[in-house]
Amino acid sequence: MTDNKQHIALVDKRPFFEKALCFGVLHGIIDPAKCHAIISDGAKGTVQVADHFGTSHLYADLENARKRIVSLVSLYLEDSYGNDLEQAARSLQDNTLLFHSRSGNDMLKKLHAMPESTVYGDIKGQSLKDFQNQRTLTKPFSLGAYRKELKRRQDNAAIMNAALWFADDMGVARSSLDFIAVDTVIRTAILVRFGGEQRCASRSQFAKLVEAVRSKVLASGKMRIPKAVLHDVPDEYTEIADGIRREMEKHDAPLLLNPAMALDGLLNVFESRYFMRETGLEDVDSFDAFVSKEWHEATGGKEDPYSRLTLFMCLAAGVKPKTTLSDVEARAMLRRVRKNGFDSAAVSTFIEQSAPFEIKHNLVALWDEEFLPEAMERLLDESDTTYVRAMRFLAENCNVSTKVKNPKSAQA
Repeated sequence: MTDNKQHIALVDKRPFFEKALCFGVLHGIIDPAKCHAIISDGAKGTVQVADHFGTSHLYADLENARKRIVSLVSLYLEDSYGNDLEQAARSLQDNTLLFHSRSGNDMLKKLHAMPESTVYGDIKGQSLKDFQNQRTLTKPFSLGAYRKELKRRQDNAAIMNAALWFADDMGVARSSLDFIAVDTVIRTAILVRFGGEQRCASRSQFAKLVEAVRSKVLASGKMRIPKAVLHDVPDEYTEIADGIRREMEKHDAPLLLNPAMALDGLLNVFESRYFMRETGLEDVDSFDAFVSKEWHEATGGKEDPYSRLTLFMCLAAGVKPKTTLSDVEARAMLRRVRKNGFDSAAVSTFIEQSAPFEIKHNLVALWDEEFLPEAMERLLDESDTTYVRAMRFLAENCNVSTKVKNPKSAQA
């Protein structure tokens, strides 16, 4: 007869602070005097935290403050000691409750200070207080979630720093990078080096650089960017730059190797992938002479309403005009509009000064009458805190590159 043994797994869902405290008391690590000190400090801290987020006169706010302190202490202890309850208990014995809660809060402050996206100069989606409010009560971090978000933001900071190094190397003023996805700076730097240049290309120079690189790769029938172009890049940025180098070979090479694609069409695609340094009206005139007229330079030859509205939205938000936005850039633009509102006058001025005469009236109507009223209602809706409805509205009316292909792209 077979003896079937069954095992019951116990799941302890208590906060890590509670588990460490109970363990310490049970095993004599935390003495009675420290327990009284923790209770006393907890009472004082609860009142202070309740006042910070609301009021200390309401029971609900005091209870929420208690939960916030437990969350902060648990986050710090578990991050510092993992599953070692003994070491966590000794920390509670040797240090004050205030030390532990402040340490947990410092972890949140450090995280909030890191870049949320890879758009240079992007506006924070939440104030520090709102971030603390969410991450200590309504949606507190588990250790795994905290470390995942920390890794994401550390990666953002790393690529940001790498892009700034390449910008400095190319002589690009950091003030010209506002609202620029920084991977475009690295991509441009690699293309400039591959093309045998040293400085970042202006618009007209970039067009000529692309034409020269295209002739080079068409002649060889392939595009292989040697690692040697990155020989002087600091070690901490090499992996990031090399990843973008390989991505260029995979995604940009087929476009450069397609002789049927006109140069202006290629440049239009590259506009959202590369950074082109603005150098004033003289360069704009040179670019127009090399590629197209002013309106076509702005629209990239795209005359569909989605491209026009994307361009107008950029102008109204006070960012670099584009006819296609990445998901990250669209979210950053929404945050900017939420903070500053729409600069509709900038759109009107652009249409008046740059658009072909025969379509100026229709463009003004498209913006002022058809799009702007609903956009102000949808995009400025403060109840849409996660931008879900706002992003859906942009995807329906503008060109926003997302993981899920926009159905209207087939109609454009």
